[in-house]
Amino acid sequence: MAIAILTRGKTSGRRVTIVQWPATIGRDPTSVLHVDDEGVSRYHARIKKRDKLYIIEDLQSKNGTYLNGENISNCIISSGDRVLVGDTEFIFLTPETQVDLASEIAELEHFAMAEDIDDIGGSFSMSEKIDGNASPASRRIGSDIEVHGASLTSEILSKIFELQANILSSDDVKECCANILKGLHALSAKVSRSVLFIWSPNSKRLIPLAVRHSKSAAKFYFSRRALEDVIARKRGTIIAPNDGNSTAVSRHRILLPIMHLGMVLGVIHLEIDEVALLVSEDTVQPMRFLIERVAPSIDSFMLRQDLENFSVGMIEAMIATLEAKDTYTHGHSERVSRYSLAIADQMNLDREVKRLLLMSAICHDLGKIGVPDAILRKASLLTADEYEEVKQHPTIGANIVAHLPNAKRFLSGVKYHHEKWDGSGYPDGLAGEDIPFFGRIIGVADVFDAMISGRSYSGFLDATDAVEKLGNEKELFDPDILAAFTAAWEAGTLTQKTSTRNNALKKEGDDS
Repeated sequence: MAIAILTRGKTSGRRVTIVQWPATIGRDPTSVLHVDDEGVSRYHARIKKRDKLYIIEDLQSKNGTYLNGENISNCIISSGDRVLVGDTEFIFLTPETQVDLASEIAELEHFAMAEDIDDIGGSFSMSEKIDGNASPASRRIGSDIEVHGASLTSEILSKIFELQANILSSDDVKECCANILKGLHALSAKVSRSVLFIWSPNSKRLIPLAVRHSKSAAKFYFSRRALEDVIARKRGTIIAPNDGNSTAVSRHRILLPIMHLGMVLGVIHLEIDEVALLVSEDTVQPMRFLIERVAPSIDSFMLRQDLENFSVGMIEAMIATLEAKDTYTHGHSERVSRYSLAIADQMNLDREVKRLLLMSAICHDLGKIGVPDAILRKASLLTADEYEEVKQHPTIGANIVAHLPNAKRFLSGVKYHHEKWDGSGYPDGLAGEDIPFFGRIIGVADVFDAMISGRSYSGFLDATDAVEKLGNEKELFDPDILAAFTAAWEAGTLTQKTSTRNNALKKEGDDS
């Protein structure tokens, strides 16, 4: 089964369920998708089904068949694609849904799927309003909702602008989404529970980023088909209670797309438990207006997140290049990151600080890309001049990382992880608390890994001996961080299982 939703033409808004294949499209009454349009041939086109694959074929029509704006003769058609024949356009939806409710949905405390049997109810664009005078019968599943324009009072507008200011002060996309739901509940106390999904068009996934309950802890009821309908049509939908349908949910469900520049950024799923309530423009319009106002902020946060993900990918590529130059560094950055996070956990640092610390630790040796290969790979002790070359890597790494987004927030660990508490380190000879915090944490983790994963000329040091040696050289390290490191070691949260030595021994054991 598939569905064609007519979005342009004489019968705009009509939904046709397709169960017969091939499905013909044309003016002839026998066509599966009968179109009353003079610009459409009697047998204009047809859609064929091959297992889970759908193919649309033009039947030498007079005016051609267009798929997503391109004139085609024979082409694969996917769920959500738009087809234009004559002056009639429709969206093609398949049961092999293109919307994947991400696995994160299982983490919601209360949820259930409610695949409604009847067609989804009326829909409205972000510029339209819902008629509060519509009767319950006109708002049942399978019936269109009449829409009219409406204005907002100055009191409501003032409240929306206040909520918008709070949302715009968010630090990241999750906080932004949580504040949006908080704002929607503030605009309507009738809303019982809500979920904000972010839409990933590449993976076709809806990812729940924020959840809010204001009343009962009853289950959410999601309709995958309704979610797909909202994304495909870029229009909001109301699914009203329907006592005549045994599978229907006894509550109003409102789905609102988050739109910016014509693109769907996400979907907000709202539920109202009061069955007798008429969902009116007074309920929905203020919420839609707030969503319109804050959608650019969500887009900005998502773009920033994409940029950060891209930056992490670039960093990983550079680290892979570095590890290809020097086999000693293979896995070193990852191990130092884990040790640093173990120290951070022992010190009860918050999640955002740990995230930045992780970025700093991963990048801490990036500057070794600028150190000559002959020095990095040298198996014997370095000369004084060679050591001076190596000492440049924190500054080189900091110059590289400085070009990344939010670099100022984690740059210090890259540049100052070789500074010492007594001032004997490099590159700037800082001492005590003048050494940035991240530099002090990564410095301890870096020295520990260097001891237990030494170069061939220095050999390996047993992990217990390495911990003891760090304690004996306490004048070189921040005493609080060294204490946290020791406590993490004793608690077993900091282990050497990923060290170069252990990996080497494991491989030798495997060979035997």
